[in-house]
Amino acid sequence: MNRTWPLQSKRRLAATVVGAVLLLGLLLGNVQCRPGPGPVTATPTKTRLALAVPTNTLLPTATLLPSDTPTPRLPTASPVVAPTASPAPPSPSPPLPAEPAVPTETPPSLLPTSTATLPATAVPPSPRPPTATATIHAQPPLPPQQGGEWDMEAGFVAGISPLGEDCPGWAVAAGWQAFVAPGTPASSCLNENKNLDNVRSGERSQELTFDFISAEAGIWRKAQTVPGHRYQIEAWGKHVRSESPVELSLGVDLSGGEDWQAGSVTWYPWDETGEDIWVHTQVVVRAPGETLTVFLKGYHPFAAQGGATLFDDVQVVDLGP
Repeated sequence: MNRTWPLQSKRRLAATVVGAVLLLGLLLGNVQCRPGPGPVTATPTKTRLALAVPTNTLLPTATLLPSDTPTPRLPTASPVVAPTASPAPPSPSPPLPAEPAVPTETPPSLLPTSTATLPATAVPPSPRPPTATATIHAQPPLPPQQGGEWDMEAGFVAGISPLGEDCPGWAVAAGWQAFVAPGTPASSCLNENKNLDNVRSGERSQELTFDFISAEAGIWRKAQTVPGHRYQIEAWGKHVRSESPVELSLGVDLSGGEDWQAGSVTWYPWDETGEDIWVHTQVVVRAPGETLTVFLKGYHPFAAQGGATLFDDVQVVDLGP
Protein backbone atom coordinates (compact mmCIF):
# COMPACT_ATOMS: atom_id res chain seq x y z
CA MET A 1 0.00 0.00 0.00
CA ASN A 2 2.86 2.27 0.77
CA ARG A 3 4.35 1.54 -2.67
CA THR A 4 1.13 2.34 -4.46
CA TRP A 5 0.50 5.57 -2.75
CA PRO A 6 3.59 7.23 -3.83
CA LEU A 7 2.84 6.18 -7.35
CA GLN A 8 -0.60 7.64 -7.18
CA SER A 9 0.70 10.71 -5.56
CA LYS A 10 3.28 11.00 -8.29
CA ARG A 11 0.57 10.66 -10.87
CA ARG A 12 -1.51 13.28 -9.19
CA LEU A 13 1.48 15.52 -8.97
CA ALA A 14 2.19 14.96 -12.64
CA ALA A 15 -1.44 15.64 -13.49
CA THR A 16 -1.42 18.85 -11.52
CA VAL A 17 1.84 19.89 -13.21
CA VAL A 18 0.38 19.11 -16.60
CA GLY A 19 -2.75 20.96 -15.68
CA ALA A 20 -0.74 23.89 -14.50
CA VAL A 21 1.25 23.85 -17.68
CA LEU A 22 -1.95 23.72 -19.74
CA LEU A 23 -3.45 26.47 -17.68
CA LEU A 24 -0.34 28.58 -18.16
CA GLY A 25 -0.39 27.85 -21.87
CA LEU A 26 -4.00 28.87 -22.16
CA LEU A 27 -3.31 32.07 -20.29
CA LEU A 28 -0.36 32.90 -22.52
CA GLY A 29 -2.46 32.10 -25.61
CA ASN A 30 -5.17 34.44 -24.47
CA VAL A 31 -2.71 37.27 -23.94
CA GLN A 32 -1.34 36.96 -27.45
CA CYS A 33 -4.80 36.95 -29.02
CA ARG A 34 -5.93 40.25 -27.36
CA PRO A 35 -5.29 42.69 -30.28
CA GLY A 36 -8.93 42.51 -31.31
CA PRO A 37 -12.27 41.84 -29.71
CA GLY A 38 -11.45 38.08 -29.76
CA PRO A 39 -10.64 37.73 -26.03
CA VAL A 40 -14.34 37.94 -25.30
CA THR A 41 -14.70 34.36 -26.73
CA ALA A 42 -12.19 32.88 -24.26
CA THR A 43 -15.00 31.81 -21.91
CA PRO A 44 -14.73 28.06 -22.82
CA THR A 45 -11.27 27.96 -21.18
CA LYS A 46 -12.94 27.93 -17.80
CA THR A 47 -14.68 24.69 -18.57
CA ARG A 48 -11.45 23.12 -19.68
CA LEU A 49 -9.76 23.92 -16.39
CA ALA A 50 -12.62 22.31 -14.53
CA LEU A 51 -12.20 19.15 -16.57
CA ALA A 52 -8.48 19.03 -16.03
CA VAL A 53 -8.67 19.21 -12.23
CA PRO A 54 -10.97 16.24 -11.38
CA THR A 55 -9.42 13.75 -13.77
CA ASN A 56 -5.72 13.65 -14.03
CA THR A 57 -5.96 11.22 -16.90
CA LEU A 58 -7.36 13.74 -19.30
CA LEU A 59 -4.02 14.42 -20.90
CA PRO A 60 -5.61 14.19 -24.32
CA THR A 61 -7.25 17.49 -23.44
CA ALA A 62 -4.08 19.03 -24.69
CA THR A 63 -5.52 18.45 -28.13
CA LEU A 64 -7.86 21.29 -27.36
CA LEU A 65 -5.02 23.71 -28.04
CA PRO A 66 -5.52 23.54 -31.81
CA SER A 67 -9.18 24.18 -31.26
CA ASP A 68 -8.29 27.32 -29.35
CA THR A 69 -6.14 28.68 -32.13
CA PRO A 70 -9.00 29.01 -34.65
CA THR A 71 -10.94 31.15 -32.23
CA PRO A 72 -8.68 34.16 -32.67
CA ARG A 73 -9.44 33.94 -36.39
CA LEU A 74 -12.88 35.27 -35.68
CA PRO A 75 -11.58 38.88 -35.88
CA THR A 76 -11.18 38.24 -39.61
CA ALA A 77 -14.74 39.48 -39.79
CA SER A 78 -13.27 42.96 -39.35
CA PRO A 79 -12.07 43.21 -43.00
CA VAL A 80 -15.68 42.67 -44.02
CA VAL A 81 -16.54 46.06 -42.50
CA ALA A 82 -14.15 47.96 -44.82
CA PRO A 83 -15.74 46.81 -48.10
CA THR A 84 -19.21 47.59 -46.80
CA ALA A 85 -18.18 51.22 -46.14
CA SER A 86 -16.58 51.70 -49.59
CA PRO A 87 -19.63 50.83 -51.73
CA ALA A 88 -21.74 53.28 -49.73
CA PRO A 89 -20.26 56.51 -51.28
CA PRO A 90 -21.04 55.60 -54.92
CA SER A 91 -24.74 55.41 -54.07
CA PRO A 92 -25.14 59.22 -53.55
CA SER A 93 -23.06 60.00 -56.67
CA PRO A 94 -25.69 58.86 -59.22
CA PRO A 95 -28.19 61.64 -58.31
CA LEU A 96 -25.59 64.25 -59.39
CA PRO A 97 -26.16 63.78 -63.18
CA ALA A 98 -29.84 64.36 -62.57
CA GLU A 99 -29.13 68.07 -61.78
CA PRO A 100 -27.93 69.14 -65.32
CA ALA A 101 -31.40 68.24 -66.51
CA VAL A 102 -32.59 71.56 -64.98
CA PRO A 103 -31.09 73.86 -67.69
CA THR A 104 -32.95 71.90 -70.32
CA GLU A 105 -36.18 73.30 -68.88
CA THR A 106 -35.06 76.94 -69.30
CA PRO A 107 -35.01 77.01 -73.15
CA PRO A 108 -38.79 76.48 -73.29
CA SER A 109 -39.12 80.02 -71.87
CA LEU A 110 -38.99 81.60 -75.32
CA LEU A 111 -38.52 85.18 -74.15
CA PRO A 112 -36.76 86.32 -77.39
CA THR A 113 -39.87 85.44 -79.37
CA SER A 114 -41.84 88.16 -77.53
CA THR A 115 -39.17 90.78 -78.33
CA ALA A 116 -39.28 89.92 -82.01
CA THR A 117 -42.87 91.13 -82.16
CA LEU A 118 -41.91 94.64 -80.91
CA PRO A 119 -39.99 95.87 -84.02
CA ALA A 120 -42.91 94.89 -86.17
CA THR A 121 -45.17 97.35 -84.35
CA ALA A 122 -42.58 100.17 -84.54
CA VAL A 123 -42.25 99.98 -88.35
CA PRO A 124 -45.70 101.29 -89.42
CA PRO A 125 -45.40 104.85 -87.99
CA SER A 126 -42.26 105.63 -90.04
CA PRO A 127 -44.02 106.13 -93.42
CA ARG A 128 -46.38 108.76 -91.94
CA PRO A 129 -44.07 111.81 -92.21
CA PRO A 130 -43.77 111.60 -96.03
CA THR A 131 -47.55 111.73 -96.29
CA ALA A 132 -47.57 115.14 -94.57
CA THR A 133 -44.99 116.58 -96.97
CA ALA A 134 -46.87 115.12 -99.89
CA THR A 135 -49.94 117.16 -98.96
CA ILE A 136 -47.87 120.37 -99.06
CA HIS A 137 -46.40 119.59 -102.46
CA ALA A 138 -49.79 118.52 -103.73
CA GLN A 139 -51.11 122.11 -103.61
CA PRO A 140 -51.06 123.53 -107.12
CA PRO A 141 -49.40 126.90 -107.87
CA LEU A 142 -51.60 129.95 -107.75
CA PRO A 143 -52.38 131.73 -111.02
CA PRO A 144 -50.11 134.74 -111.76
CA GLN A 145 -51.14 137.90 -109.92
CA GLN A 146 -50.83 140.51 -112.62
CA GLY A 147 -52.86 143.01 -114.70
CA GLY A 148 -55.79 144.98 -113.33
CA GLU A 149 -54.82 146.40 -109.93
CA TRP A 150 -51.29 145.06 -110.32
CA ASP A 151 -50.98 147.10 -113.56
CA MET A 152 -52.64 150.23 -112.11
CA GLU A 153 -55.52 149.75 -114.56
CA ALA A 154 -58.36 149.26 -111.99
CA GLY A 155 -58.66 153.01 -111.41
CA PHE A 156 -57.40 155.40 -108.69
CA VAL A 157 -58.75 156.38 -105.30
CA ALA A 158 -58.64 160.07 -104.38
CA GLY A 159 -57.48 161.14 -100.94
CA ILE A 160 -55.16 163.36 -98.90
CA SER A 161 -51.57 163.13 -97.76
CA PRO A 162 -51.09 161.09 -94.56
CA LEU A 163 -48.91 163.96 -93.30
CA GLY A 164 -51.66 166.55 -93.92
CA GLU A 165 -49.68 168.44 -96.56
CA ASP A 166 -51.30 170.24 -99.49
CA CYS A 167 -51.31 167.74 -102.38
CA PRO A 168 -53.84 168.77 -105.09
CA GLY A 169 -54.99 165.75 -107.12
CA TRP A 170 -53.87 163.20 -104.51
CA ALA A 171 -54.77 159.71 -105.81
CA VAL A 172 -53.54 156.15 -105.24
CA ALA A 173 -54.10 153.17 -107.59
CA ALA A 174 -56.94 150.87 -106.48
CA GLY A 175 -55.71 147.95 -104.38
CA TRP A 176 -52.58 149.84 -103.23
CA GLN A 177 -51.71 151.92 -100.15
CA ALA A 178 -49.35 154.93 -99.95
CA PHE A 179 -46.54 155.68 -97.48
CA VAL A 180 -44.58 158.94 -97.21
CA ALA A 181 -41.89 160.35 -94.96
CA PRO A 182 -41.30 163.97 -93.97
CA GLY A 183 -39.11 165.63 -96.60
CA THR A 184 -37.20 168.83 -97.20
CA PRO A 185 -38.79 171.28 -97.62
CA ALA A 186 -41.92 169.12 -98.11
CA SER A 187 -43.04 165.56 -98.69
CA SER A 188 -44.01 163.72 -101.86
CA CYS A 189 -47.49 163.74 -103.36
CA LEU A 190 -49.06 160.81 -105.27
CA ASN A 191 -51.07 161.27 -108.49
CA GLU A 192 -52.68 159.31 -111.30
CA ASN A 193 -50.53 159.54 -114.45
CA LYS A 194 -52.48 159.68 -117.69
CA ASN A 195 -49.59 160.63 -119.98
CA LEU A 196 -49.15 157.61 -122.23
CA ASP A 197 -45.46 158.46 -122.62
CA ASN A 198 -45.06 157.58 -118.96
CA VAL A 199 -47.10 154.34 -119.06
CA ARG A 200 -45.35 150.93 -119.30
CA SER A 201 -48.51 148.96 -120.23
CA GLY A 202 -52.20 149.83 -120.44
CA GLU A 203 -53.28 153.46 -119.98
CA ARG A 204 -52.32 154.40 -116.41
CA SER A 205 -49.38 154.40 -114.00
CA GLN A 206 -48.71 155.56 -110.42
CA GLU A 207 -46.80 158.87 -110.07
CA LEU A 208 -44.76 160.22 -107.10
CA THR A 209 -43.53 163.84 -107.15
CA PHE A 210 -39.94 164.76 -106.08
CA ASP A 211 -39.52 168.10 -107.84
CA PHE A 212 -37.37 170.42 -105.69
CA ILE A 213 -37.75 168.25 -102.58
CA SER A 214 -35.62 165.63 -100.81
CA ALA A 215 -37.87 162.83 -99.61
CA GLU A 216 -38.85 159.21 -99.93
CA ALA A 217 -42.29 157.70 -100.58
CA GLY A 218 -43.94 154.71 -102.20
CA ILE A 219 -46.85 152.26 -102.42
CA TRP A 220 -47.51 148.74 -101.10
CA ARG A 221 -49.99 145.86 -101.35
CA LYS A 222 -50.35 142.24 -100.27
CA ALA A 223 -50.12 139.12 -102.44
CA GLN A 224 -51.70 135.72 -101.80
CA THR A 225 -49.23 132.86 -101.35
CA VAL A 226 -49.03 129.13 -100.61
CA PRO A 227 -46.72 128.23 -97.71
CA GLY A 228 -43.50 126.70 -98.99
CA HIS A 229 -43.90 127.93 -102.58
CA ARG A 230 -41.39 130.18 -104.31
CA TYR A 231 -42.55 133.47 -105.83
CA GLN A 232 -41.05 135.64 -108.53
CA ILE A 233 -41.86 139.33 -107.99
CA GLU A 234 -41.36 141.76 -110.90
CA ALA A 235 -41.91 145.50 -111.28
CA TRP A 236 -41.14 148.36 -113.66
CA GLY A 237 -40.10 151.88 -112.71
CA LYS A 238 -39.12 155.14 -114.36
CA HIS A 239 -37.89 158.49 -113.04
CA VAL A 240 -37.38 161.80 -114.78
CA ARG A 241 -33.84 163.10 -115.13
CA SER A 242 -32.63 165.20 -112.20
CA GLU A 243 -29.41 166.60 -110.78
CA SER A 244 -30.10 164.15 -107.91
CA PRO A 245 -31.12 160.83 -109.56
CA VAL A 246 -33.91 158.97 -107.77
CA GLU A 247 -32.96 155.67 -106.10
CA LEU A 248 -35.53 152.89 -106.66
CA SER A 249 -35.90 149.81 -104.44
CA LEU A 250 -38.21 146.80 -104.01
CA GLY A 251 -39.18 145.64 -100.51
CA VAL A 252 -40.70 142.28 -99.44
CA ASP A 253 -42.22 141.41 -96.07
CA LEU A 254 -42.74 137.64 -95.94
CA SER A 255 -44.85 138.01 -92.78
CA GLY A 256 -47.42 140.12 -94.61
CA GLY A 257 -46.75 143.24 -92.52
CA GLU A 258 -47.95 146.74 -93.50
CA ASP A 259 -45.19 148.92 -92.01
CA TRP A 260 -42.59 149.82 -94.62
CA GLN A 261 -40.11 150.74 -91.87
CA ALA A 262 -40.47 147.42 -89.98
CA GLY A 263 -37.47 145.18 -89.53
CA SER A 264 -39.33 142.31 -91.21
CA VAL A 265 -39.09 144.10 -94.57
CA THR A 266 -36.17 143.13 -96.82
CA TRP A 267 -35.16 145.81 -99.32
CA TYR A 268 -33.60 144.97 -102.70
CA PRO A 269 -31.95 147.59 -104.95
CA TRP A 270 -33.43 147.93 -108.42
CA ASP A 271 -31.75 145.63 -110.91
CA GLU A 272 -31.59 148.11 -113.81
CA THR A 273 -30.71 151.79 -113.61
CA GLY A 274 -31.27 154.74 -115.94
CA GLU A 275 -33.18 157.97 -116.28
CA ASP A 276 -36.14 158.78 -118.51
CA ILE A 277 -36.49 155.06 -119.36
CA TRP A 278 -38.40 152.12 -117.90
CA VAL A 279 -36.14 149.93 -115.82
CA HIS A 280 -36.95 146.39 -114.60
CA THR A 281 -36.31 144.55 -111.33
CA GLN A 282 -37.03 141.00 -110.12
CA VAL A 283 -36.58 138.93 -106.95
CA VAL A 284 -37.49 135.33 -106.00
CA VAL A 285 -38.55 134.50 -102.45
CA ARG A 286 -40.06 131.52 -100.63
CA ALA A 287 -43.29 132.28 -98.80
CA PRO A 288 -43.62 130.85 -95.26
CA GLY A 289 -47.25 131.85 -94.92
CA GLU A 290 -50.36 132.62 -96.92
CA THR A 291 -49.55 136.28 -97.68
CA LEU A 292 -46.56 138.53 -98.34
CA THR A 293 -46.32 142.29 -98.86
CA VAL A 294 -44.71 144.04 -101.83
CA PHE A 295 -43.26 147.59 -101.33
CA LEU A 296 -42.17 149.96 -104.15
CA LYS A 297 -40.14 152.96 -103.00
CA GLY A 298 -38.42 156.01 -104.52
CA TYR A 299 -35.85 158.19 -102.76
CA HIS A 300 -34.73 161.64 -103.98
CA PRO A 301 -31.49 162.43 -102.07
CA PHE A 302 -31.34 166.18 -102.79
CA ALA A 303 -33.89 168.92 -103.32
CA ALA A 304 -33.26 169.50 -107.02
CA GLN A 305 -35.39 170.03 -110.11
CA GLY A 306 -36.97 166.94 -111.67
CA GLY A 307 -37.08 163.43 -110.21
CA ALA A 308 -40.77 162.61 -110.75
CA THR A 309 -41.11 158.79 -110.47
CA LEU A 310 -43.58 156.28 -111.96
CA PHE A 311 -44.42 152.61 -111.14
CA ASP A 312 -46.28 150.25 -113.46
CA ASP A 313 -46.83 146.64 -114.51
CA VAL A 314 -46.21 144.72 -111.26
CA GLN A 315 -46.73 140.95 -111.10
CA VAL A 316 -46.26 138.03 -108.66
CA VAL A 317 -45.79 134.57 -110.20
CA ASP A 318 -46.06 131.32 -108.21
CA LEU A 319 -43.12 129.07 -109.12
CA GLY A 320 -44.31 126.19 -106.97
CA PRO A 321 -42.40 124.46 -104.18
